[in-house]
Amino acid sequence: MHTSLPSWLALSAAILPTATAFYPYHYDPDSTSASSSRLRRKPDTPSASSITLPLRRVPAGLRSRENIYQIVNSKDPSQENSVAIDQDGSDLSYMVAVTFGDSTEEYHMLLDSAASNTWVMSQDCNAEACKTHATFGEGDSSTLETTTSPFSITYGTGSTAGTLAQDKLHIGTLSPSLTFGLATNVSDEFRAYPMDGILGIGRGSSSSFPSSNDGGAAIMDVLSSSNLIGAKLYGIHLSRATDALFDGELNLGQINTERFDGNINYIPVVDDNDAAEGDESGFWEIPLEDAGVDESSGSGFEARTAIIDTGTSYILMPRPDAEMLHAEITGVQQDGETFFVPCDTQTVLWFAFGGQSYNISTADWVGGPVEARPGLCRSNIVGRRTFGERQWLVGDVFLKNVYAVFDFGEAGEGEGEGARVGFGVQRPEGEGEGEATASSSSSAAAPEKTAAVDALPGGADSTSAAKSQDQDPEGAASSSMSPANILVSILTFCCSVILVV
Repeated sequence: MHTSLPSWLALSAAILPTATAFYPYHYDPDSTSASSSRLRRKPDTPSASSITLPLRRVPAGLRSRENIYQIVNSKDPSQENSVAIDQDGSDLSYMVAVTFGDSTEEYHMLLDSAASNTWVMSQDCNAEACKTHATFGEGDSSTLETTTSPFSITYGTGSTAGTLAQDKLHIGTLSPSLTFGLATNVSDEFRAYPMDGILGIGRGSSSSFPSSNDGGAAIMDVLSSSNLIGAKLYGIHLSRATDALFDGELNLGQINTERFDGNINYIPVVDDNDAAEGDESGFWEIPLEDAGVDESSGSGFEARTAIIDTGTSYILMPRPDAEMLHAEITGVQQDGETFFVPCDTQTVLWFAFGGQSYNISTADWVGGPVEARPGLCRSNIVGRRTFGERQWLVGDVFLKNVYAVFDFGEAGEGEGEGARVGFGVQRPEGEGEGEATASSSSSAAAPEKTAAVDALPGGADSTSAAKSQDQDPEGAASSSMSPANILVSILTFCCSVILVV
C-alpha cells in the first residue's frame, strides 16, 4: 500500500539555488569549436575488433521499462559495507546497482560526488530518455511512500523534474530509508547515458531534498545518523575497462587498506567562505599546489583549486591553464579548447596535492586517435572554464590513478578535522581476475616533491596497448563499447533545485 509522505515533507520550503549542473562535453569532428551538443547514443553493433565484457541483465517482464544499455559488471567486493562500481565500458560513466523497497530489480545510479540529491526515473515518465532506462514507481515496491511535492533540477544542459518519494534504498548490505526524487520528466540529454538515475554522495547540504526522520535526504547523512556506518566517509576505487580487472568498488564508512600502499594523504577542503569565486555549494574542493609533466618542477600554477568529482569523466580547466600545461608536451596541437598530442607520447602528467604529487597515466589522459590528424590523439585535459578562473574540475581521468577517500570529518577517523579529501597510491597489481597493464596503477611521486610515495611502473608499450583498445570513434577503429558520438558526462554543482509547495 502506498501512502503519502509526512506533512513536514509536503510543506517543505524551497531549496537554495545550488545543485547539480549537467555539462555534456562532445568532441565533434565536423566542428572547429567542439561545441556540438549531439548525444552519445547507446552502442551500435559491436565492431570486428570488439572485446567481450560481462553484462548485468535484469529478467524480462519485471518492470515496464528496462535499461537497454550495455553495462560492465564489477565483481562484488569482499569488504563489509562495500558495493561494486560498474561502468559503461569506456570509462565515461561509473555507477552502482541499487534496489528500492521490497523490489528485487536493479537500477544503475551514477555516482556523483558533486551532488547531494538522489533521483531515479519514474515509471510515469513518458520522455524518450525514460523509454530506454529502468523506471521505478508504484507497483514496484509495496513500501514506497509517494507525495505530490514536486522537485525540479535544472542543469547546465538538460533538466529533470518529478515528485518526492521515500523508500528503503538497498546498496550493498546497507538499507537506509531515503527521500529521493521520482523523475517524471527527463530531458533528451539523458538518452546518452546508461544510468537510470543519480546517487548524490556530495557535501552540499543546502542542495539536499528535505530531511527525513533518519537525519537527512543525502544518503551519507542518513547512513551516518542511523549508525549504519562507523564513520561518515567513503572510499572509491575506479577500474579501467581496458585492464579487464572488473574490481571497481565503493567503500562506505571505512576505507579499504588493500587498495593502496602506504598512508592516505589527506587534504582539507577549501572553506566554503574562502572557496574560489565565492563558491558556497559544498564541493569536495581542495587546494592544487601545482601540476606538470615528467621530471619538471611544475608549471607554476598558483592559487588554484581542484573540485574532485566522480561524475566528471575528464579534467576541465580554464583555457589559459590548459595551454600552459600542454605547452610542456612535445608535438601538441590546439583547436580551441581541444588539444591533440602524439599518440605514442610517453609523457606522464602529475598533479600535486598536500605536499605529494600523483601521476596520471597516459592510458587515461591520452584519448583516442583522430583520423583527420594522423599520429595525433585527443588530450583528455580540456581547456574549458566550468566555474571560476582558478577552479579546475578534476574527474575520473585523475581518479583512476588513486584510491580516493571523501571524509566529511564529522565522525570516526576525521572527527574534529573538518571535511577532507584523501588520496592513496594504488597498488600496481589488481585483486581481481585478469591481468593489469603496467600502467594500470601509475600514481607516483614527482621528484623532490613526494619522496614518501614510491614510483609505480607505467611503460609506453602498455599504455599504447591500452589506447589501441579504446580508440576514438573518429579514428581507424572503435571499441565495441564506444558509441558513434562521444559525450562526456560532467555532473557538478551550480544550477538550481526547486521544490514547489
